Amino acid sequence: MKKRIKYFFVAFILLVIPFINVLALSVSKNDLTIEKGGNNEIELYANTESEIISVSFTLVYSTYDIPANFTPADGFNDTNPNSINHEIIFDKAKTGKILLGTIKINVKMEPKVSAGTVNLHTAKAKTKDGDTINLNNQSINVKVGTPVEEPKEEPKSALLTKIESKIVNIELKENTYEYTVDIDSKVEELDLKGIAEDSDATVEITSQKIKELKDNKIIITVKNGDAEKKYTINVIIKEDKKVKKDNEITIDNSKFEENKNYKGKWIVISIILIIILMVSLVLSRKK
Repeated sequence: MKKRIKYFFVAFILLVIPFINVLALSVSKNDLTIEKGGNNEIELYANTESEIISVSFTLVYSTYDIPANFTPADGFNDTNPNSINHEIIFDKAKTGKILLGTIKINVKMEPKVSAGTVNLHTAKAKTKDGDTINLNNQSINVKVGTPVEEPKEEPKSALLTKIESKIVNIELKENTYEYTVDIDSKVEELDLKGIAEDSDATVEITSQKIKELKDNKIIITVKNGDAEKKYTINVIIKEDKKVKKDNEITIDNSKFEENKNYKGKWIVISIILIIILMVSLVLSRKK
């Protein structure tokens, strides 16, 4: 007799196990944490091997600080959208794992509780043949979390640490983005190289050929994400001093003027001497 009871029990278990998860409600998550003032959405499913045309259930929550509401999936109709008792009507009979909709759970900004529960019970499904199937209950446990402050991203640098060159010397100064360099007229092209403060930054520089300079300026642009900074280098070309040619005669006007004055003095003296000589001759004849 005991053996018969044992065999009967085993046979019953084997028959029941395949159907344990067949007629059931399920949710995408049973435990979750929501920050104060935040919300989260949970998917609600019906699992059945029978063809069903509707599912009904009651949705309640344990505290008003953590309320919840249900929204049916696209194509489904909820006959009681503003009630705790929901009835989801399908457009046609369905079977398998059916997404009924989503449960949106909110947490008040200043809740008086640290946890709450959203319960789904008295769930039933109606089959295509008109039968009613009882579905299992579901509970969603919600903990109130403290908002986690996202680390502030440090602003990206779009600055240069230095400008390298073998031709000119540029010493960078804080908050100064315009510099001037003097070059010899023989220089045809500069060799400026900007070194960025941040290795992720890119450095672009306009043409450094002297003949191609626009307004005698070289622009160095540093870009790093949304950050951008421009450095302006003004180029001044020094003129060569004129070199005297071997066969070129240079007149020193100062010396010329001095010589001219010197000759003028002798002329005056000569005139005076002639006058004196003539006066002497006249006086000697009278005697």
